[in-house]
Amino acid sequence: MSGLAIAAMGVPREAIAAPIAPQPQEPLDTQVFSPSTLPSELLPTPGMPQSLTPLDSAAELSPVYVAQQSDPDDRFLQEPPDLTLPDTDEPVLQPEVDPSPPTGLPSQPDVQFPIRTLEVLGSTIFDQQDFAPIIQPLENQTVTLTDLQQAADAITQLYLDDGYLTSRAILVDQPITDGVVRIQVVEGSLAEIQIEGLQRLRQSYVRDRIELGAGTPLQAEQLEEQLRLLRADPLFDNIEASLRASGEVGQSVLIVRVDEASPWFGGASVDNYSPPSVGSERVGADIGHRNITGLGDSLSLSYDRTTRDGAHIFDINYRMPLNPMNGTLALRTVIDRNEIVQSPFDEFGIRGESERYEISFRQPLVRSTREEFALSLGFSHKDGQTFLFNNIPQPFGIGPDEDGTSRTSVFRLGQDYVRRDVAGAWALRSQFNIGVELLNATTNSSPVPDSRFVSWLGQVQRVQRLGDDHLIILQADLQLSPDSLLASEQFVIGGGQSVRGFRQNARSGDNGFRVSLEDRITLTRNASGLSVFQLAPFIDMGAVWNHPDNPNTLPEQTFLVGAGLGALWELVPNLNLRFDYALPLIDLSDRGNNFQDDGLYFSVDYRF
Repeated sequence: MSGLAIAAMGVPREAIAAPIAPQPQEPLDTQVFSPSTLPSELLPTPGMPQSLTPLDSAAELSPVYVAQQSDPDDRFLQEPPDLTLPDTDEPVLQPEVDPSPPTGLPSQPDVQFPIRTLEVLGSTIFDQQDFAPIIQPLENQTVTLTDLQQAADAITQLYLDDGYLTSRAILVDQPITDGVVRIQVVEGSLAEIQIEGLQRLRQSYVRDRIELGAGTPLQAEQLEEQLRLLRADPLFDNIEASLRASGEVGQSVLIVRVDEASPWFGGASVDNYSPPSVGSERVGADIGHRNITGLGDSLSLSYDRTTRDGAHIFDINYRMPLNPMNGTLALRTVIDRNEIVQSPFDEFGIRGESERYEISFRQPLVRSTREEFALSLGFSHKDGQTFLFNNIPQPFGIGPDEDGTSRTSVFRLGQDYVRRDVAGAWALRSQFNIGVELLNATTNSSPVPDSRFVSWLGQVQRVQRLGDDHLIILQADLQLSPDSLLASEQFVIGGGQSVRGFRQNARSGDNGFRVSLEDRITLTRNASGLSVFQLAPFIDMGAVWNHPDNPNTLPEQTFLVGAGLGALWELVPNLNLRFDYALPLIDLSDRGNNFQDDGLYFSVDYRF
């Protein structure tokens, strides 16, 4: 879509169904979580000469985890999927069946006869109390066939008013015994789903999702909801559907015409969101395919490196939907190779390498264009090692093994919820992390940090539209743990995607919080009315603290707060620039001289 992406810092977009401004507006793309819940860096090695650097923060000394700190959501199993809704409320479904009750009159319509009871058969939606206002005036009365036909039509109208377009109430030919007359309800259903226009994607992908809204009786709103979800699926450019009558009463044929999108996606980026210890400026590229086997499964590859050659990150992701509710299995591998390039520590040949392997499954339990609630279960294993003078194994901080090896095996249980309304959206995420001893994970005697721990990570965000040109983004995230944590599981604050005004990963701890408030002010729109230039005043704050028994100590200043102004510009479609300047409101004693320490951040991102 064109217009400035509201999702800052490369996070998934969540659309709001309907704009409130009178002029054309882009759907709200909520920045679903850009918190500082990233793995922290190791603490200083005891005995390392502190006079070599003005920085007391040991985050500058460990290269093992720094490259993973760029993505704020890297600690979560799976992101909520993109559900950008169409820019128009135009329905997908175009019924071609007659949406009115039959008006034909029976033969001999004026013949009168007494009836005692009028029974309605075949309804699974309404009961006799619902039909009472229609049938009670006729019971124990002398009626005509016209009266009975009008009662049947009124029952049909009851179905139509609730969106059951293909259900009918029929006055069938019958003998009248003991004054009992029966009206038969034929509840509508789909006789067939015809799918046109598919090229590579299998028909079952579309058919199974449509059938979630194609129960008996067939309800137009439920069917429309599933069609809208398909239209929002990135596998499609557009979907149209028509509902036609078949040769049988209550039976319909749904014809779905799809326009498959290009399965290829990717992009390139340049920013200074990397820790200065490995080089603050970085470049990256990624490419992926959304439909590898025709089942809607995706494979993506990404590579990021810093301009000073201090960090190299390879990230491989495979995802496969396993059911029509988009329950998704994900496999991921991340390979990091890092070294300290910041003077004067570059003289010590400090480097690190790590690998992370992850498997997870995310299952939505509630899924609509307005809201989604999902549960996730996953397991991740991370294996890292640090070296001194390039090849001498050396631990940094208290927790890793003597050879600098640190391994974690963690079960993760997640919950996420997104709710949209006409003025904004709520997004909430929660994750419980349980570290275990599997796969030779690091173990130590208490209270030394190791792979045996429990922690909880929570995030909440509200995006609120105020008038035509103001978009308020409020974010908060919190991590709590009753244990001392290894660096890869700690909470980190500082940097262009966290607390601005400070360098990336300025502080880290077992526990922490972060709050951010930003106002996106639209100054320029394109010919379609979409925002292309915004100013964004903001304020960020956060703090960290360790478990009291953690032998790794923290600097005295663990609370950060900064305020400033950002500028967002869509130079051309799909090319987004962001520049931020933040004034640190806390004067850190270990502040360095990088652009990040001066509160300057930039990002250039192109997507296709």
